[in-house]
Amino acid sequence: MAEYSNSQLSTFEQCPLQYKFSYVDGIKRREEGIEAYLGQRFHDAMEWLYGEIAVRVPSLEEVLAYYDKDWTNRWHLEIKIAKAGRTADDYRHMGRRFIEAYYKRHHPFAEGQVLGLERYIRFRLDGAGRYRMKGIIDRLMKAPDGAFEVHDYKTGSKLPDQREIDADRQLALYQIGVEELWPEARERGVRLVWHEVAFDVEMRSVRSAESLGELKARVAALIDRIEAEREFPLKESALCGWCPYWDLCPAKKHLVKVESLPEEKWRNEPGVVIVDSYAERWRRKRALEAEEKTLEAEMDALRQAAIGYAEKEGVQILAGTDAKLRVTSREAVASPKKGTEERAALEAKLRELGVWDEVAALDPHALEEAVLAGKWGAEVAAVLEPYIRIEKRWTLTVRESEDVD
Repeated sequence: MAEYSNSQLSTFEQCPLQYKFSYVDGIKRREEGIEAYLGQRFHDAMEWLYGEIAVRVPSLEEVLAYYDKDWTNRWHLEIKIAKAGRTADDYRHMGRRFIEAYYKRHHPFAEGQVLGLERYIRFRLDGAGRYRMKGIIDRLMKAPDGAFEVHDYKTGSKLPDQREIDADRQLALYQIGVEELWPEARERGVRLVWHEVAFDVEMRSVRSAESLGELKARVAALIDRIEAEREFPLKESALCGWCPYWDLCPAKKHLVKVESLPEEKWRNEPGVVIVDSYAERWRRKRALEAEEKTLEAEMDALRQAAIGYAEKEGVQILAGTDAKLRVTSREAVASPKKGTEERAALEAKLRELGVWDEVAALDPHALEEAVLAGKWGAEVAAVLEPYIRIEKRWTLTVRESEDVD
């Protein structure tokens, strides 16, 4: 049976195509974001610190020295810094500040018994073992009151609120695993603890048996979706900036291709030429559409002016220097628009009067013809009066001078 980590599940939710590259095709990339690198170095420092605490409490200077050495020794050229203007040293010093704040908050680290550091666990979500999970607990503790605590270090730049913490899936899954592997945890209770080290904030959550049962069902359904997936569509988001598969992704690989070209070749690359040509015409089209809207508004104002002038002067044709404008009118029936309550009431009234078949589906033209012709008599007209009105419709026709006498 396949085993899934929370990271795998999250990757599928974020982008099925990235999931396929990583977990189905097994395409491994050394590239990693600087944020992930910083996070892992902080985890290493915590693992070393709590490992030492079993014998002695190291000084802050010792922890920082371990962190600096680990940062340097593990550095590689595939680390990606996505934020413009930031340097590797910026992030290294950021990690040092995280460690210093954490150390001062928790010293002398007499907060319980360490049961495991970076503890790898494997567990089932169901009795039959159809759905299996795996994960690594940053630190598993037994608190002074006997409760088990699952600790997780977060180095992200966004502080979650309590609702997000209470809905977090990762540590809740670890609780399921802890309770399966150590039955005493069910009796003693399990607390979930997040160390938001960028803010020097500690957040906690306790999950009920009912909520864990609902989580098992949701994760099982997600695993079913993953195993039934055949297309693995790409899903663009803000997280694309940290994806290592740009050279394979249909949404990104052309960007990778052209960015590697010198400028003289880049401008003549066929795809670039097509995009530039299309974009230029798209901009022109937008400009024409904007101009059309302006012209329509100006013409509507002139239309009203022409109607007013024709009515005042009692004329139908207005003469210009090189064109003539014919202004005519007729009576028309205005009925309520489809989908409105007024339209529904009118249709009901027409059925009640027994004339619905003549304007089936409320054909506005058929209704207009019947009302203007007085086809249904004065009594029906009176009943329909609240729903319709007679208004004058104007038609303006331009004729070039050479085409009109």
